[in-house]
Amino acid sequence: MTSREAMDWQAYETVYGPVLPHDRIDAGFAQVSMILAQAFGPPGKRYSIRDFMPPWYQELTAEDELLRGMNALRMMTDADG
Repeated sequence: MTSREAMDWQAYETVYGPVLPHDRIDAGFAQVSMILAQAFGPPGKRYSIRDFMPPWYQELTAEDELLRGMNALRMMTDADG
C-alpha cells in the first residue's frame, strides 16, 4: 500500500469510522445484546441491532452507512483518475 492509499484510508476512517470489524466493537455488543433480549425478553417482541447501538449511530441504517462509504470510495478513486 502506498502512503497515498494509507492517507486515503485514514481519511475514510476519520469520516465514516473504523474499517476493520474488530474496531467496531459497539456493533458486536449490539448484536449480542439483541440476541439476548430476543431470547430472554418479552415473548413476541422483536428487536433490531439499531435498538442497541450508541445514540450517535441509531439514526443511520446499515444501508445508509454502506452507501455513504461506497460513495466516498468512488470519490477517492475518481480524484486519482
